[in-house]
Amino acid sequence: MMAQAVYKEKLLEHYRQPRNRCDGAIEAADAIERGSNPRCGDEVEVGIFLTEGGLDKVQFRGRGCAVCIASASMMTEAVTGMRVDQALRLCEQMHIWFGDQDDAVTFTLPESLQPLGAVREHPARQKCVLLSWEALAAAIAEAAG
Repeated sequence: MMAQAVYKEKLLEHYRQPRNRCDGAIEAADAIERGSNPRCGDEVEVGIFLTEGGLDKVQFRGRGCAVCIASASMMTEAVTGMRVDQALRLCEQMHIWFGDQDDAVTFTLPESLQPLGAVREHPARQKCVLLSWEALAAAIAEAAG
């Protein structure tokens, strides 16, 4: 139970002080993709900046619930500096982790993303977590051509 409290505090920290959040337009990105969740009004835009097959920088902007903003913030930190294939694999793992609980035990997410686990038992909030990850995967696909 102690871990859950720590995880929730980490989520609130990312919500209150989001990393790599752009208040204005995301400019000069190699690709920008949007995602929205009409159920709760979340809207996120993710921009990626590529360098030789890797993600040099990832930014987001948008509005949404605490879970959505925290997830986007944590996502940008987790994937910045990764190769594109690694980032796509992490996007897939997030979907598995928030989908089939049995498949989720076959891998471990990076420690920095573990606080998102506090949302796993709330199916209605899972889309809030995955919205930025879906936009990231779409931006990578757009950049690939």
